Amino acid sequence: MKFKIPAYVVLIVLIALLQPTLLEYFKISGVKPNLPVIFIVSAALIRGSAEGAAAGFFSGLAQDMLGGKVLGPYALMGLYLGLAVGSLNRRLYRENVFVAVITTFFSTIIYEALLCLFNLFVFNASARINVHAINALKRVILLEAAYNGVFSVFIYMFLMKLNHRYEEAVKTSRKY
Repeated sequence: MKFKIPAYVVLIVLIALLQPTLLEYFKISGVKPNLPVIFIVSAALIRGSAEGAAAGFFSGLAQDMLGGKVLGPYALMGLYLGLAVGSLNRRLYRENVFVAVITTFFSTIIYEALLCLFNLFVFNASARINVHAINALKRVILLEAAYNGVFSVFIYMFLMKLNHRYEEAVKTSRKY
């Protein structure tokens, strides 16, 4: 426990700082990967729903503090995403990177669609839904989901190594 919480805090701060700065150089058609979503999905797949929910809540809270209009939507969406993906933890072979890519892809689609609906109903309740905007939204969400799938390979493998290191530290510190 001494190792895991500070590591997650450092990762969340690093992700929150990289998202609006360095990732601007990785844009494709105006879309960049969403590192907090990738981190939440990876943490939830590796460690389960409780740690996935905690990682999601604090990642979302960091996102809310750095750029959100309102404090809380990203935190709640991250919490729910971590819970949902973490519930799949026992049913999937978590050592397989392909599982992480597919889960990240579909989680991104659901996450971004729900976030767009939230923004539409909360901030633009009287605005009409334009068909062209919906088509562009589909292209943006699908491109971001594919982009997140690619980036998830690196983040998932890094978190798997971190998890193995943590589990080894727990094994060596046990007193029989």
